[in-house]
Amino acid sequence: MNIFGEYQDYLEKLNKEKLQSIIDDYNLLGKVFNYESINTKRQKKEDLLKQIAEIKDNYFKCFVMSLDLKDFNTLKQLVFKKVNDDYLKENREFINYLLAKNILFQEQELMLAWDISDLLKKLVKDKEVIKYVKTWNRIYKLVDGIIVAYGVVSRKYFDIIVSGIDNHEQIIPKLEYYYKKEYLIDSKKIMSTKLTNKKRINRYVKNDKYKMFTNKEFVEMGNSTYHHGIKSYKRFIKMLKNNYVFRNSDIEFVDKNIVIPYLYNSLNEEDEAQKNLEETVITLFEFKGDKLKQKMLAEIMKIRDEFPLWEYRGFSKLEVNNE
Repeated sequence: MNIFGEYQDYLEKLNKEKLQSIIDDYNLLGKVFNYESINTKRQKKEDLLKQIAEIKDNYFKCFVMSLDLKDFNTLKQLVFKKVNDDYLKENREFINYLLAKNILFQEQELMLAWDISDLLKKLVKDKEVIKYVKTWNRIYKLVDGIIVAYGVVSRKYFDIIVSGIDNHEQIIPKLEYYYKKEYLIDSKKIMSTKLTNKKRINRYVKNDKYKMFTNKEFVEMGNSTYHHGIKSYKRFIKMLKNNYVFRNSDIEFVDKNIVIPYLYNSLNEEDEAQKNLEETVITLFEFKGDKLKQKMLAEIMKIRDEFPLWEYRGFSKLEVNNE
């Protein structure tokens, strides 16, 4: 990535449509941060350029404050350190986001204007901005966790969950702007993008007997760490330690490649989830016989029995069977 030139020079190369998209983006952020909307109908390109120059500082501050902690740290790395191609590839989603927002520009290489680089450096070091990003990162994770638990949740119940959060009226506008969300928001519900069967969706929506979780538990689900407190998971880790050279540092690998895809990323459809689980386990582990493989699969499936399921509105299979 190359830091060169002034932001205005890059903007002058853009057509009216792209310049308008920057102002439209500012107006979207204005709904969250209570800035007055800018009306740019029938304005010439020169007028749009002047408008952007006037809102630039506020726009970039709002943009940075809208990021989750991962993207914030990636941005910090981009503006303070030289990054190689591997780093750019690893963070391709965020790089594409910056390109789409006309913050980075693609020429022969990635370009960032020096005045924007200086502005971003100040913002990522600003204590107020850092505190805000950390607060909202927790809210992003909390909402991710709500989707992990329920798949789809009514806006009424969602409002109850977030009612104790400061400035909770900003949550929906902020979520609507958040580019990484894997859920859809409408006036009646918030729903995972993985849910496509209308009958199934309607069945879930009609069932309002949600299991109650604390906000801390929702955040743990959003961070994909909720399972660490499940007894079956602890037994599974103990089994691995008894049968393999297995260290605590290997837990991250097992979580990332086996447990998290099975618990958090599946569609809560048992047959498909179990099939994918078995294929993954066979690929990653060596077995002297079938007995250990079956024992491992059984232990992992027991974790799912204690994990929230959409069809039970957050209750686990074990809880439902023990009623």
